[in-house]
Amino acid sequence: MDILERIYRTFRSQVINLPANIPKTVDFVNKSVSNVRLPPFTRDNVLYYYLPIQGLVSYTTLSVSVMNPHLMVRLFPRRDITDVLFLTAGGGAGLWLWARPHMAAAVPARRFSWAFLGGCLWPLGSIFLWAILRSSVGQRPVLGTILGVTTGAMLTNIALDYFHYVELMFCGEVHLPEETYSPNSDDEKYDIDL
Repeated sequence: MDILERIYRTFRSQVINLPANIPKTVDFVNKSVSNVRLPPFTRDNVLYYYLPIQGLVSYTTLSVSVMNPHLMVRLFPRRDITDVLFLTAGGGAGLWLWARPHMAAAVPARRFSWAFLGGCLWPLGSIFLWAILRSSVGQRPVLGTILGVTTGAMLTNIALDYFHYVELMFCGEVHLPEETYSPNSDDEKYDIDL
């Protein structure tokens, strides 16, 4: 405890002795962060908000890793981090799925299996898509990077939209029309005999 106290005193003395413009910058940053309204650090917020956001960052970095591997080799020359990015992206997606309201009523074993499946399939399917796109783009790393990040953002938005719709239906806020769409519903109108 004595060590932490010394570190705190040293840090405080350094902060107090900063030039006049630094506290203004710190105040500006604090005001900006307070406008964002981040949730407080609780166990649930860390597990179901901050870790999924970290998984989303890993997912975006994974897109760059697949679409422009030479850049990742330059950034991380000693180790291939693709596996770590895949695991953290899948873990973040799985935690996000676990916390969705439409899954809350499920038995924990089923809920875990669905979250695990979604956490595995989302980054894995994206990797396959990026591999196909990379082969079609060829040796254009900038275009590949832009395409990878863009498709990753599009897939994320589609997934968010889908789960938002499912949750609205599950909670009863979306009302289905009386006549639901059926692919064969227009057959009688056209009376097509094959």
